[in-house]
Amino acid sequence: MKNTFITIFLFLFSIPSFSQPKRIIAHGVLNLEPDANNAIPLMTKMVEQGCNAVELTIMWDRIYPKADSKPNWTQIDNQVNHITKNLKVKLAIRIHLGREFATIKGFWDEAGAIQDFKGQPLTVYYNNNHFSFANQAPIDKAKMFVKEVCERYGYLQQSGQLIFISVVNTPQQEAGYAYENQQWPQAAYPAVFDHSKYAMIKLRDWTRTKYTTIRTLNSYWGTSYRNFGEVEPYVNWWNVKDSFRGRRGKDWYLVRQDMLKSYNDQMVATIKGVNPSIKVAQEFGSVTDNLSLLRNTYGFKNLTQNADIIKTHSNYTIMEYDMILNNLNPNQKYYSEVAVFDKPNIEEIKQLIPKILRYNCEFMALYIDYEKDFDKFLPVVREAMKFINIEPSNPVPVDSIKVRLSQMIDNQQQILDEWKRISDNGKNTVKITLEEDIINDNKQIENPLPDIVESTPVIPPPPIPVSNLPNQPPIVVLKDYTKEIVVNQNFQFRLPDNTFYDNDGFISFIEVLDAPTWIAFNRFELNFYGKAPYLGKYGIKLRIYDNSGASIESIIFVEIVPPIIDFELIKGDYFDVPIEPWGFITNQRILYLDALPEQLNVIARCNLDSVNMVFELNGPYKFKRSSDKLPYNLFGEGRGLKFPVGTYTLSAKAYKQDSVISSKSIQFYVKASTNSSATIIADWNAYPIPFQQICNIKIPEVEDAEKLSFAYYTMIGKKQPIRKEYINIVEKTAYIDLGHADISNGNYMIEISRGTEVIKTIKVSKNN
Repeated sequence: MKNTFITIFLFLFSIPSFSQPKRIIAHGVLNLEPDANNAIPLMTKMVEQGCNAVELTIMWDRIYPKADSKPNWTQIDNQVNHITKNLKVKLAIRIHLGREFATIKGFWDEAGAIQDFKGQPLTVYYNNNHFSFANQAPIDKAKMFVKEVCERYGYLQQSGQLIFISVVNTPQQEAGYAYENQQWPQAAYPAVFDHSKYAMIKLRDWTRTKYTTIRTLNSYWGTSYRNFGEVEPYVNWWNVKDSFRGRRGKDWYLVRQDMLKSYNDQMVATIKGVNPSIKVAQEFGSVTDNLSLLRNTYGFKNLTQNADIIKTHSNYTIMEYDMILNNLNPNQKYYSEVAVFDKPNIEEIKQLIPKILRYNCEFMALYIDYEKDFDKFLPVVREAMKFINIEPSNPVPVDSIKVRLSQMIDNQQQILDEWKRISDNGKNTVKITLEEDIINDNKQIENPLPDIVESTPVIPPPPIPVSNLPNQPPIVVLKDYTKEIVVNQNFQFRLPDNTFYDNDGFISFIEVLDAPTWIAFNRFELNFYGKAPYLGKYGIKLRIYDNSGASIESIIFVEIVPPIIDFELIKGDYFDVPIEPWGFITNQRILYLDALPEQLNVIARCNLDSVNMVFELNGPYKFKRSSDKLPYNLFGEGRGLKFPVGTYTLSAKAYKQDSVISSKSIQFYVKASTNSSATIIADWNAYPIPFQQICNIKIPEVEDAEKLSFAYYTMIGKKQPIRKEYINIVEKTAYIDLGHADISNGNYMIEISRGTEVIKTIKVSKNN
C-alpha cells in the first residue's frame, strides 16, 4: 500500500502544468458563402495553428431570405456545433443586419432605406443595404432578429463559451455609417449618409428643438430658410468630407450621431434584455482614420457608453490604439482584428501584429474565409501566436496630447501629423485624451431670435375678379449677377433665392436657353455645375416662369478667373477666437515686430476649394507644413511664431491630388522696430537667443561672406564643420540651419574661418 501511494504521488507531480492562454486569438469568419459547412475545414486548420476561438458572422438575409421565410439556421448550427463540440474553443458572434437590396421587401421599403447625398440607396459591396437609423419600424424588426439569435445561442453564455455578441450593419460588416456607395457598373464614390426622408424629418425636428425659430437657425447657419420644412444638410459634392464644417456641418454631424447612438443603444439593450451577463461589443472600422468622419465614429465615447467592448479593424497608423485605450470607460475593454485582404503584401499585415498586441489587447480576430488563402495568411497567424501566452499590458506613453472632437472633424490630418511627430511615427505610445466638445456643448439655444412678423394684422383688400387682375410677370432683382469661378476646376453654385421675384405669385420654373457647353444646370435645386476650360466672362441666358405661366428672359454671368493665392498675416491664437487680421504680406513688405502681436501666423487666401496647401518658409526660421482645411495656414490652428529678425522667403503651392494648381512665392523682411537705430544688428552678433533651428550671424560689410566657412563645437568639444548647403547668406546675414544636426538643447561655440585662419568664435544657445 505504501509503494502504491508513492507511485501515485510521483505520477501526479510528473504531470506537466499548462497555464491558460493570456489572450484570445480567434479565427474570424465573414460567412460570405452560403454553403451549409462553409469554412468548417478552415476553422480546423486555424485551431491547429493555435487559434483558441472563432468569431462567426450571422447574416440576417441568410437566415430569413424573405419576410415570410422559415428561418434557415443550418449553416450557423453546423458551424457552432463544430466550434464548441469538435474544436472545443470559444465563440464570438457578429450579427450582420445589412441585406441584399433585392431582399428588403417586407423588412423596409426603398424610402426607408439608408440613402446617400445623391438620393441613392446604399448598394455598394454585394448590393448591400440597411435601413435608415431614423426609421424605427425596421429597427424593431431587426431587434426581434437580434433577440432570436441571443435566445438560440444563449446557452453558450451559461457554458462559458461565448466571448461577446456584436451587431453590425454596413456592407463592410462594421457599425456606423457607410463611407462610400456604388451603382453598378459605375465606379464607387465617397458618400455621406443618411439623406433618406426619415433622416430629414429627424434633422428638421432636431433643429426646431435646438433653435426654436427659423430666424435663429439662419443666424447661426448663414442660411435663408423660410421655415424648418426647408432645412437640409450642406454637402460638398466634390469633397464630401468638407460637409461637416462650420455650425451647419457640426449640427449635421450631431444629428447623425444621435441617430446612430439611439440605434446602438437599442441593440445593446436587446442583447442585455436576453441575458445581462452577455458581453456586447461595438465593432467599428476605425475611430481615428480619415474615413471615420464619414462613418461618424470619431465620437466613439458617446456611441459606446453602454457597450462592454470597443473593437476596431486594424488602423495602420496605430494612433487608433493610443486613442481608444486612453478613453475607455473603467469596465470597458478593447479588441482588434486584421484580415487577409487588408493589404496585397502579407508582410505588412504581419508587421502590424506586434504593434497592436503590444497594447492591452486581449482579443484579436484573424479574418480569412477561403482555404486557398490559408498558406498566404499563415505567416500572420504564426506571428499572432507568439503573443497568445504574453500577458497584455499597457506600454508607458512618452507624452500626452488633448484632442477635441471638433478638431478631428475639421483637421484629422493635423492631429495625425502631430501624433506621428510625438510618437516617432508610432514607435512610442502617446496618451491621447479625447474631449467630445460638440456633443458635451450641444444645448438648446437660449433667448432665440423671434421670427419677423407684422406688428399689426394686415386686412386683405376685397377680392378682385381674376378677369380684372392681369398677371404680372417676374422681375429681376439681382441685375447682372456674376459668379466667379476658377478655371479648370470643378464648380457648383446655386442661384441665389432672391435673384428673381414675382409680385403676385411665385417663381415656379427656370430653364436655360443658352449657356457654354461646359455648364450644366439642375433645375430642381437651381444648381449650376461643371468645369470651365477657358478664362473670360460668359453669359447664361435664362427664362423665368411664374406660377401663372408668365415669363421673362434674363442673363446671369460667370467670370472664369485664374487660381490666386494671397498671404495674410494674422494673430496666432485664432483657434478659439475669430481671426484677427494684420494685413496682407505682399512681396518686399517689411514687418516691424514692435507693431505686431507676440505670436503671428500666415493664412493663404485662395479662390480654390478642397486643396492641399503646402507652405515653405525659409530664412532665419525654416518651416514646412501642409494644410488641407480652411483657413489654409502656415503654422497650424492656434499656433504662431515670433519671427526672428531677418529676410524671409515664403512660398505656397496648392495641390489637387498630385497636381499643382497654383503657387506663389514672396520675399519679406522682419525688423525689430520702426526705430531705425533699434533694428541695427552689431557685426558678429548671433540671434535669436536662444535659437530653435536657425542661428543667424551678422557679418561685417568688409567681409567677403562667400569666402567664410563655419563649424560648431559639440558639448564634448568635438568640432563639426557645417556644410554650405545648410548656410544661406542674405544681405550680410548668415542663416545657419543646425536643425539637420539634431543637436540637443544647450550652449555651443560657432567658429568662423577665412581660409585656414579662424577669425571669430561666437557662443550660441539652443532651446526648443
